[in-house]
Amino acid sequence: MFFRKKPEAKNFIVLDVEGGSVGGALMRQGTPQGPVSFLAHERLYLPVRQGRSAEALAREIVRLAEELVATLSREAQQEGGVSGASIIMSAPWGRPNLTKGSPDFVPHMQEALTRTLMPHIELPEPPRFYTGAGAALTGLRAAFPHERTYLLTVITHEMTELLLIHNGQVAGHASMPHGINLPLRTLKTHGGLSDAEARSALKLRHMEEPLGAAGEHYAREFKDVARELLDVYAPSHVWVVSPAGEYFARALAHPDLGDLFPQGGFVRALSPRHVAPHAGNPQSQDLFLVLAGVWVRYS
Repeated sequence: MFFRKKPEAKNFIVLDVEGGSVGGALMRQGTPQGPVSFLAHERLYLPVRQGRSAEALAREIVRLAEELVATLSREAQQEGGVSGASIIMSAPWGRPNLTKGSPDFVPHMQEALTRTLMPHIELPEPPRFYTGAGAALTGLRAAFPHERTYLLTVITHEMTELLLIHNGQVAGHASMPHGINLPLRTLKTHGGLSDAEARSALKLRHMEEPLGAAGEHYAREFKDVARELLDVYAPSHVWVVSPAGEYFARALAHPDLGDLFPQGGFVRALSPRHVAPHAGNPQSQDLFLVLAGVWVRYS
């Protein structure tokens, strides 16, 4: 009698890098395209400020990545090492290029983030790079496979990316320099709150007046960017992918945006509970890390 050898579980380090934070997880996958488990995970945030130069932002993001990799590598040593690493880069570091047919990444950030891994982890091959927009789309397709035409709106701390999906395919892409830090800065400026207090107020929807004003400003900027993107196809609904998804979904449900969607429809926020079953139900409420788990499972 012959017995098939059980596939050996593999550990992966995954970094999720955007303009205001770096998340990381040590994930284990038992079989190819099998569910993943999170052995460790954490997200580190930059202080919310009025502005940074591109060079300063890059330096501070790399510093967060170095700190996070050092922590995850210690966990990895206790769990038998790692078999690979993936780095998911959202705008401004990585974005789809529909004309070229492959993503664009900022080369010096790819190099710097790769270097953060080298002192701590022996990898059999260089890390793989993916876009945050791609991970978000993969997660939404897994959770809602019958969705065919919609506007996918991915909102990180400093950026918003819009993906127009028509008949299941990406038909357009645009971005704008506004994200979660817009309401956070408003709360800090008008409410005198600390970063932690502002994040709590945004999550709990306290201080409705400044949050409402920031939401209206965001909706106006969104309308200007989306109008050109939606010239060809007019989807009936919008999916918002963001840690502050409920807040931005309410902002984008403003009546002034109704002419963008003449067929009506809805604005809905994707949440960790929607996608967690497709990553193996990891015990994390970090939406972008859960989406990364879906990506690792199916990539």
